[in-house]
Amino acid sequence: MAIEIYRKKTKSFLIYISILILLTISLFIASLSIGSSMLDPRDVFKYFFLSSLFKVDERIAVISMLRLSRTIAAIFCGVALALAGIIMQTVTRNPLADPYILGLSSTALTAVSLSIIISPSLMVYRQNIILVAFIGAILGYLATLSIAKLAGGGGLALILAGIAISSLFSGLSHILLYIVQNIVKTPYVYLLMGSTQTVLLKDLNFMIYPVIALAIASTAMFKPLNAHLYGDEYLKQLGFNPKTIAIVASTIAALATAITIAFIGIVGFIGLAAPHIARFLVGSDHRFSIPTTVFIGAILTTLSDIAVRAISISATGVGELPLGVVTAVIGAPFLAYLVVKKVRG
Repeated sequence: MAIEIYRKKTKSFLIYISILILLTISLFIASLSIGSSMLDPRDVFKYFFLSSLFKVDERIAVISMLRLSRTIAAIFCGVALALAGIIMQTVTRNPLADPYILGLSSTALTAVSLSIIISPSLMVYRQNIILVAFIGAILGYLATLSIAKLAGGGGLALILAGIAISSLFSGLSHILLYIVQNIVKTPYVYLLMGSTQTVLLKDLNFMIYPVIALAIASTAMFKPLNAHLYGDEYLKQLGFNPKTIAIVASTIAALATAITIAFIGIVGFIGLAAPHIARFLVGSDHRFSIPTTVFIGAILTTLSDIAVRAISISATGVGELPLGVVTAVIGAPFLAYLVVKKVRG
């Protein structure tokens, strides 16, 4: 009976993951096609997937390559945030948890802002900004983890410690960012709500490979993550240390979140919504839910990035919206639904 149920779940998972992969590829092509200069999606597809069979106009190649960096960044931002989201919801056993619950965003922004104020010339180089943001996020995570340990460890302690760190650095980072916008000539809202338009293709290796490695590591942890859903006692019966599992899993989530903050900024709601959609489709088994979640995250972020460009094209003279604005519009109703469901549930 159990084998039959597993086979049905596996079959269902393979169907859904195939659909999600096709949808991701479709959005990849659409993202490369949409912009101030519109391209025929068929030509873009030929250039990237059938270049050995068809000769494509050089204009198609040039424009597609210019949009490639932001498209890849959007995809892997979604993957990382979705991965961090499902891990944090599992570790904290809280369906309303998201990747920023550990306070990483405020500490990363504080670190970047301080660095720009102290040495504007050094922070001209993007790799320096990425490094500082990453270090700031990790330091924030270590501070959260330290407070959580003092409180006895566990999911609830992590949440409360994260709230404390976030509250401490949130106001400070906002004040510093307000000062920084005059130095870097970038509007405050862009610094706060994220954007893919400044991502460079040469920097993406530092995003792609770590995110893939973290996704593989998370999937390999499916047994303790599945057991974690049933409580600490069940984890102990299977030979796992609950605190160790919580630390390892939250470290993976912290690294994934830190990468997105370093490259793009704060993009809300993706890490909250994607895990719930995945569980609705394939259930709570992390063998199936983690791969499904990362593809859904990639789809939601890429779709949001396409929407950002579509809005900027139709509203000429306004400039491009931050990515986080669109994801907030998508995610806020979903959050309201989850709150109502939890209260009634």
